[in-house]
Amino acid sequence: MEEKKSAREVAINYFLDEIKYGNLKPGDKILNERKLSEKLGISRIPLREAISTLSTLGILEAYQGNGTYVSVNSNGILASIIRKYGIFNRSMIDEVFEARILFEADAAMLAAKNRTDDNLRDLKEALSQHENALASYFEGKTTAKQMMEYDNKIHLAIAVCAHNNFILQITEAIRYVTMEHGFFNGEFTINREHFKQSATIHREIATAIEKQNSEEAYRKMQEHIKQISSALDLEMIRKKENEELS
Repeated sequence: MEEKKSAREVAINYFLDEIKYGNLKPGDKILNERKLSEKLGISRIPLREAISTLSTLGILEAYQGNGTYVSVNSNGILASIIRKYGIFNRSMIDEVFEARILFEADAAMLAAKNRTDDNLRDLKEALSQHENALASYFEGKTTAKQMMEYDNKIHLAIAVCAHNNFILQITEAIRYVTMEHGFFNGEFTINREHFKQSATIHREIATAIEKQNSEEAYRKMQEHIKQISSALDLEMIRKKENEELS
């Protein structure tokens, strides 16, 4: 018996099929949310989720006040890869952390090999900003969302050190999903000390990058991603996702 597709998967399949078979071409504007939700027989929440996912991957492009368009860079090959290897069927949070372990560990490894002195200076500045904000966070003066913005600067600085534009773009996309969904904004946090713990391991990763120890940078980044994953109530996130997509 075929497994029933979620509403998000129905919407994503629709867009990928339309692109694959040429019904939607690069530069074409998609229907508005009301018409699409009626056409697909789903609510607007999972429809927006699908559009957001495809926008993050660069297949769709949303313009404030002017609708959403098929990206001029989209193509059938990318659509087939995405369909085959999976933005469906599983929780977004699980996919995010799997992707982060893969791409950000590789980014740290390459950063240790390819970083420049200027890259190191920018990375250390991002580390200092994050660390300086910790005290105000625990005093309630800085929000978790603001802390994540500081954290984001560190991880992007590491990706920049790698000197690989593809890895940088993938890292930015993954971080965008994390920020957009507010996974670390407090609602799902079970370990409020994770920002402090992250500050410690950020320094260890940066030290490995500075010493050009690629194996240590890789290992520490994997350790870091697992550490921050354990700070969240993943089951609660999965439950909320399922409610929104049903």
